[in-house]
Amino acid sequence: MISEPELEGTENGPPPLMPSVPAPRAGDGVQAPPAAGPETIAGRRPPWLPPRSAPWPWALGGAVAASAVWAAGLYAYGPAGPDLGGYGISRNLCRDAELPAIATVLGKRRYPRAAVDEQLAIDRAHCSVTLIAAGRDSGPAAYTGVDVDYSLHKRTDPGPEFDATVTRLAPDGAPERRVMRIPDLGERAYLVTDPSRDEPELKVLDGQAVLTIAVRHVVKYTANPTTGEYEVPEPADFSGIESAMVEDMRDLMDALKK
Repeated sequence: MISEPELEGTENGPPPLMPSVPAPRAGDGVQAPPAAGPETIAGRRPPWLPPRSAPWPWALGGAVAASAVWAAGLYAYGPAGPDLGGYGISRNLCRDAELPAIATVLGKRRYPRAAVDEQLAIDRAHCSVTLIAAGRDSGPAAYTGVDVDYSLHKRTDPGPEFDATVTRLAPDGAPERRVMRIPDLGERAYLVTDPSRDEPELKVLDGQAVLTIAVRHVVKYTANPTTGEYEVPEPADFSGIESAMVEDMRDLMDALKK
């Protein structure tokens, strides 16, 4: 829910009412706030804000600017919330995410498991499936896990946090994740991989919707029927998986808009 910002008060209550002061204009000797961009979400205090010990006219001018930002946001979203761009809740994401292109590369789809949660502010859905490919040289089958996540933000803009959270937090010593921009897919899309190109993730922001398809190796020990010894299959070959992920992501986005 978008609520009107409140002015900071004193210890005994809110500050007294004061005459309105117009927002700073160019030529008044005050630098205007910068346009929205990466530098405004870095967590540092923007240089255009006045010192915390500034007198009341400065503070009131900042309050006027904040109210203008709030009003602009309310105008953009409207009382009914933001435009969802045709996206709706997924009752079963495993049915919406059929993943035919990925299955062609990595094997038959098995064991779908879906979950969904619907809230006033956000709808979330998850799907996890296993892909099984015939083993090489008559060896045991290779298993791959695919996780699909979908969130629809119905009250707030997910854009500012999307770029900042594209890569997962990793402990020291973990392989560095590589991020590659994927053009013509949603509003913004990134393919995230490590140097060995294992466990790729495709992340897409499309308006109020955030979608992820992640592919991972699954180690499954198989007993040899002749010797009784357990064997570890060769890992699945991820060659060409990136284009398959993009193709299936387009299909999923279309399915979620129906």
